[in-house]
Amino acid sequence: MEVRQASTMSTGKIRPQVYTVAEVAQLLAISPRLVRDLIHRGELSALRIGRTYRIPRKVVSAYLARALPPTDRPATRPRTRSLDEQTGFLFPVGTMQ
Repeated sequence: MEVRQASTMSTGKIRPQVYTVAEVAQLLAISPRLVRDLIHRGELSALRIGRTYRIPRKVVSAYLARALPPTDRPATRPRTRSLDEQTGFLFPVGTMQ
């Protein structure tokens, strides 16, 4: 009789191969409606199973990779603003006369 030790088993959380719309919404910190809109526009590939969608983990990773700004993009210079003394509002320099 073979006995397995529990100490050799991983206690980490198992990551699913596919996500639900709600799970993707939670991962991306957006609403489920926006996830469905991304699917309908074709920006996020999904499998339709009955009336629900399943989004593969690799698709979510690829979407995030496309959405993140490239690291080699030149840094933009900070916007300079001036304070309007009458109203107290900030305006970009060069727009006030």
